[in-house]
Amino acid sequence: MSRRKPIDAKLLAELLKDSHRSDRELAKTLGVSQPTVTRKRTDIEKRAIDGYTVIPKWEEFGFEIVAINFVKHHVKVAKAEDREQAYSRVKEWMMKKPNVILAMEGQGMGWDGVFVSFHKNYSDFTEFIKEHNSVFSDLLLDTQSFISSISPATTRKPFHLKYLAPLL
Repeated sequence: MSRRKPIDAKLLAELLKDSHRSDRELAKTLGVSQPTVTRKRTDIEKRAIDGYTVIPKWEEFGFEIVAINFVKHHVKVAKAEDREQAYSRVKEWMMKKPNVILAMEGQGMGWDGVFVSFHKNYSDFTEFIKEHNSVFSDLLLDTQSFISSISPATTRKPFHLKYLAPLL
């Protein structure tokens, strides 16, 4: 977004706060015309927005646990062909798991990757982790998970992308 005009960043910030507002409402908030918002929104949606979604209150749908799962593997030191094959296999498996909302390679604290998953209960979580560790036993050196109740009583700041709006 750095190559874009300030109105682009302002529009994206407003969409982060509430993406279901009409172009007319957004134009009023931004102090520009509705056709300008429509044109800019179309451009931003094509180039810089990966999708729109809702953020449910997960407990209302029977989910109790969110898990941040860390993995250490030996893939990073494998031959390029083997590494690409392994990453492709992991990506395919992760994409098939609807409860996994994010999976990334990275580095830090001795870990090589992280993924975030939601679970109905602790039994669901343990079965999921057993399956993950079994499927990737040939790649993994270690896994650890940080689990938390989704309950509002344990949440200090709920997940939402609207918090990023001031950074734009």
